[in-house]
Amino acid sequence: MSKTKEHPEIDFQLVRIEPTGFSLTVPDGFKQTGELEYVILLESIINAERQRLVVTNRVDLRDDGNTVGNVSANYYFELSGFEHIKKNKKGIHVVPQAIQVAVNSIALSTTRGLLFAQFRGTPLHNTILPLIDPADFSVNEVDE
Repeated sequence: MSKTKEHPEIDFQLVRIEPTGFSLTVPDGFKQTGELEYVILLESIINAERQRLVVTNRVDLRDDGNTVGNVSANYYFELSGFEHIKKNKKGIHVVPQAIQVAVNSIALSTTRGLLFAQFRGTPLHNTILPLIDPADFSVNEVDE
């Protein structure tokens, strides 16, 4: 189990990785026109009944506006100390910022490895997801 300094009462552990999608849509003779654009989606959902946090990560690679490949996966984190996760005014559990940053980092790093493994031996073989600040995806979009 892992903890954060800000929330030592809540532990989390990655318990399952579920690849959910992969596509490669490069035409024969593909030549990259410039830098690839990475479109990244990170979404977190708390399953209160199972005391789990599910992080969905999808990465689309675009060349000149055209999607040439993508990878997506779900990451399941078991939460211990779930009773310490607060709810907002609407009754929705809000993931503490430090924990969200930590699980985002794990999801992004693991997805980087999935991308590399899936694109090995393809025209996108040298595509490596750049380092990304996981805090950039850590905005709780619910009212506190």
